[in-house]
Amino acid sequence: MVKKVAVNSSDIANILFNYFADSADIEIIQTDFAQIDNNYDLICVEKEEGEISEVLASSPEVINVHYSLLPAFSGKDAIKNSYTSGVKVGGVTIHKVEPENFYGKIYAQYPVLIGNTTHFDEYKKELEAVRNKILPVVVDSILNDRVFDFSDLMKNSCHSGCGNCKGCSH
Repeated sequence: MVKKVAVNSSDIANILFNYFADSADIEIIQTDFAQIDNNYDLICVEKEEGEISEVLASSPEVINVHYSLLPAFSGKDAIKNSYTSGVKVGGVTIHKVEPENFYGKIYAQYPVLIGNTTHFDEYKKELEAVRNKILPVVVDSILNDRVFDFSDLMKNSCHSGCGNCKGCSH
């Protein structure tokens, strides 16, 4: 049976298309919120609290990519707020979105160090590389009803951050 994953951004779509390129069991569909219904096995978004409609929040399984180590810096401008706050560690969180709690169960978190000389653009690029690395592995785990394990990141590791960890040419 083919599992359908809806995504709302071209970045996420490209990451997942590349990762699941050899899989006939997974269909990645880039669409906008108006087109998303309950006919998907998983909905993967990159949005802030308040930007997800009631329809999405009540769908069977919705996950969100958030650019901080929750619970720190929830809400808008997480990247900017973590960078300017003076913390030395930011990161990426992939969490479940639930109707009663936008920041539901955390599936995975991965840190990104912020050095004294780290430029904002470098920090943002590193966050995106981390997203590219962990998101497809988490999606794969959810679709195959497995518990996400960080050792899964090392099995098909792509150090370029392209997200094409199964068939990377780097």
